[in-house]
Amino acid sequence: MSRVAELQAAARQIRRSMIDVAFNAPVDGVHLGSALSMVEIATVLYGSVMRYSAHNMASQERDRFLLSKGHAALALYTTLHHYGVLSAEQLATFDHSGSLFPALTPMNPALGIDFAGGSLGLGVGFASGIAWHQRLKQQPWHNYVVLGDGECNEGSIWESAMFAAHHGLDNLTAIVDVNGFQSDIACEQTLKMNFPALWQACGWHVETCDGHDIAALQQAFAAPSHGKPKAVIAATVKGKGISFMEHNNAFHRAKLSAAQRLAALEELV
Repeated sequence: MSRVAELQAAARQIRRSMIDVAFNAPVDGVHLGSALSMVEIATVLYGSVMRYSAHNMASQERDRFLLSKGHAALALYTTLHHYGVLSAEQLATFDHSGSLFPALTPMNPALGIDFAGGSLGLGVGFASGIAWHQRLKQQPWHNYVVLGDGECNEGSIWESAMFAAHHGLDNLTAIVDVNGFQSDIACEQTLKMNFPALWQACGWHVETCDGHDIAALQQAFAAPSHGKPKAVIAATVKGKGISFMEHNNAFHRAKLSAAQRLAALEELV
């Protein structure tokens, strides 16, 4: 099996885990659509790009992953489980009372959760601070931050983007998950944004790709950024991988029925 095929298989398994965990969560809904859209992004990063030890995430000597769109926490938790950071028992506590793994990511670097998500628009600034610190300390590690296209309405992102470019933080990569939807409406109905032009105008090197194409993502992450921070504009599908969820914003946050769980798992064989 080729490396790309291995990562594609990993993405399918991560999606299967997401469906089971979401179904068993003791809540009235889980943010599935926005988690499903970023599965290949997380799979490529953890499966072929990032430098880390699954058995020592507390180490400072590793690359960092920051989920700015924190409501997609289930994608991060299931990816960490797939790559050996979280146990099945830990993952099964998702969104239970008192769990370390609620619907929005709490900071827990010892478990590879490097950012407390929830309030949107803050991840790029936080990642820029880490990247600047590493630059000053001459540390070789890289920082990856995933944000949503709707989240890019937040002005704090663009302040942070200009800061990162001003300091030449080429140890920072932002991935914009462009799935076309916000919580209750299409993004273009709120604010049309030309993402390549905006990030370039802020001084970033920009790569665009299909956010579900493993090889294209690998190429985008590997491309030189010429001394600049990098923005990967990844075109994705909200609810990707499950036909009745794709492009269906009703699954931005939803509770799965037993029939929906079974139908989803059958599609992910």
